[in-house]
Amino acid sequence: MASINDVFNELQAVNTTLGQIHADGVAEINATNQVKASVDTLDADVKAGFAATINALNTIAKIDIEAVKLLFHLTQQADTMICALEHISKNTCGILTQATIQTQLQTSLRDDADVIRDIEEFKHPEAVLERQRLAELRTQIERCCPPEKPKPACNYEPCLSPRPVELPDLPRIDNEQPPVG
Repeated sequence: MASINDVFNELQAVNTTLGQIHADGVAEINATNQVKASVDTLDADVKAGFAATINALNTIAKIDIEAVKLLFHLTQQADTMICALEHISKNTCGILTQATIQTQLQTSLRDDADVIRDIEEFKHPEAVLERQRLAELRTQIERCCPPEKPKPACNYEPCLSPRPVELPDLPRIDNEQPPVG
């Protein structure tokens, strides 16, 4: 049979073991609280990082929108330049065609007029004198009352052009970002 001393010694051993278990439990709780605090800090850092990323992506999106507006404006300007170049090309082609035709006609008329003038001057020398007198009178009249100038052959029609581009509404970018972590 166990003596009271044996029971007492066993109780003290149990008490020591319970104390050790209690100390281990407290240490576990402290370690768990430290892990929870670290996880909470990490969670806050991740949330702040995601918020900063979303803000940065929104800023990039606003910049992209303004870039697209500028690109559209440049496209409109390019369309206007193409239209003006098409007008120039069409008019240049028309002028070249007419100049070629007129040059051929004028050359032919000059040759024919030279022949006719020579024939008429030999046939009617008095008409040559009358023609000179009329030319002098015409010059005097034109000094007083100049003839009407002919209307231009072409009226320029400008191409539609876009209104001037406005300054882009870019978001403000802070250079100093709070450190994450």
